[in-house]
Amino acid sequence: MQHLNQIVRLLEEDTLTNITLLKMIEAYEASIIIQFIEGSEPSQWGLLLLLPVEAYPYDQQTYPEADYIAFVAYTEQSLLPELLTAVPAGTRLVFKLQKDEYREQLANYYELEQARAYISYTSQDELTSSSVQHHKLHKPIHKAIRNEDVVKHEALAEELLPLLCSNGYTPEELRGYFAAGAYSFVIYRDGEAAAGCFIFRNYNEIWEIAGVHTREHWRGQGLARQLVAAALEQLRQLGLRPRYHVLETNAASIRLAESLGLLPFMKLTHHTMRSPAAVPQQI
Repeated sequence: MQHLNQIVRLLEEDTLTNITLLKMIEAYEASIIIQFIEGSEPSQWGLLLLLPVEAYPYDQQTYPEADYIAFVAYTEQSLLPELLTAVPAGTRLVFKLQKDEYREQLANYYELEQARAYISYTSQDELTSSSVQHHKLHKPIHKAIRNEDVVKHEALAEELLPLLCSNGYTPEELRGYFAAGAYSFVIYRDGEAAAGCFIFRNYNEIWEIAGVHTREHWRGQGLARQLVAAALEQLRQLGLRPRYHVLETNAASIRLAESLGLLPFMKLTHHTMRSPAAVPQQI
């Protein structure tokens, strides 16, 4: 696309906030629909991305009634109606929105219902004061962490698939991540993998800590915290930027993030439509 490099450059002015859009463009450039508009001033622009739901296994499973997953970013609200003209009439969208103002403005055109929300965390070193000024910061709780219990694997062992797939990842996704350089972190107890997680490249130098899971009979021992701490240390040593993405209702994962001194930088909200898309007009 003619404007693709320009779009990426604009989104990378705030990579953490726009990481989902950047990842979608990078991973699905061949299948994603891109609507990009420039305003009358150089600083004014708007972007709409429409990803066919069948392109991404998680979305196809979670939102089977949807036709497209939609993402927006813009600096000028008046460009929104023109952006929405790219939405095919009669289709159903799921919007994934990284700013509350986008939800508020889209509600003028569609009847939206929030389906779920995810909070993204990173280390304090990655955030400037302006990045966190709208978030409540929590004083980290420092406890001794026995990272020597954590075993790092640079190859994907087949016997770890059931554990690492527990949070909804498919074996095919995991194999793709590890082929691109992912690592897994595992704690063994009594000869079995009691808890595990993995890290993978999300976008450029930002790496995701994902798939954190402890088998039920080993819970309550702080194993997940050990895993995430080991993953953070590995990323720090490699000079990479961490991202830990958790469901807003997952209180245990949120406490874990806060206990390690991680700070929230973005809430990604998912919104379904009550009726199929029509020609955009304010409601």
